[in-house]
Amino acid sequence: MRAVLIGAVLGVTAAFTPVLPAAAQPPAGQCTPPARTPVTEESWAQQRMDADRAWPLTRGDVVVGVVDTGVSASAPALKGAVLRGTNLADGPGNDDCFGRGTFIASLIAARPSDNPDVPFTGIAPAARIFPVRVHDEPPKILDHAWLARAIGDGIVAAVDGGARVVAVGLVATLDMPELRAAVAYAAQRDVLVVASASVPKRGQLAFPARIPGVVSVAPVGPDGPVTSPIYGANPTLAAPAQNLVGVAPRGEGHREASGAELSVAYVAGTAALVRAYHPALSAREVAARLTDTADHPSTTLPNKLIGYGVVNPFAAVTIVRNTDVAPVPPAEDLSVPKTPVPDETPANKALWLAGGVTAAALLLAGPTVAAAARRRRAT
Repeated sequence: MRAVLIGAVLGVTAAFTPVLPAAAQPPAGQCTPPARTPVTEESWAQQRMDADRAWPLTRGDVVVGVVDTGVSASAPALKGAVLRGTNLADGPGNDDCFGRGTFIASLIAARPSDNPDVPFTGIAPAARIFPVRVHDEPPKILDHAWLARAIGDGIVAAVDGGARVVAVGLVATLDMPELRAAVAYAAQRDVLVVASASVPKRGQLAFPARIPGVVSVAPVGPDGPVTSPIYGANPTLAAPAQNLVGVAPRGEGHREASGAELSVAYVAGTAALVRAYHPALSAREVAARLTDTADHPSTTLPNKLIGYGVVNPFAAVTIVRNTDVAPVPPAEDLSVPKTPVPDETPANKALWLAGGVTAAALLLAGPTVAAAARRRRAT
């Protein structure tokens, strides 16, 4: 089967494994079949992220690059969201045979369904996707140097395509100057790059996640960090990667899939929300905001399994950091009392990993946000 073969050689941990009915398994050499059955309940990951609490403020109306297997513009949930993009071999990137790029894009930017009984929506449902389809012929993917260069080419293409955030679903296990140059190119143009920290085998390195400036993402499941993860880079953040619900390249239905690399979607989608609501923040400041507002345990940070914690979309958008506080009046103006700068130590953020409970003491962006909260974060 083409999907199985490509998944085996793409160099990812817990390779993308869509759950398909036996009758829907594609014959050898053919693409992933359409999804027919829509979901009627939110997945644990969608509940855990609870991104809709931020939507009264922002829906992430920025361009997000997805460097992977392409993104299908034919997927109904992504109608109007997918730009033409590029295929590194030739032509546009807005088609997808294998399905992983479309799945990642749906976690980022799937539009709300017209059917009120279908609750699936992406983290940033106003984001536009610039798809970069990396040529996925197995002989070339087995060339690790080629893959590293191709990811670099994909990052550059996404940046040139207007992306403010780039989600890299592929993982190279070989460092190449071209890939480092691509990450530097993104940084120079104020674009945030997000990549997976996971690798298939112990002793391997994860690129571009190991490159300074890249947000490196670790996988978590419904019960917490993935058992015995294999990291090729120190994680910056963590996000859901198991038993996720997303869409196939074609069809009105949904699929369930697992794969460490899928976690990049939730971080990239959250970054899109932040970039749209806080447009003056640089990519570096956005990354700092994501780490500062992540849900984390009361341990020394960064944690070896989850970095600075599980990404929290609502907190990333709404929490007031030091840089958001009004400036202290000049010392000579004694008629105005000085405003103390809040303590930003982890203990005083009052963010907890279990359940992602945000304490009432946090400074939030006004009563509009409080009114938008519709439910407590799932544990």
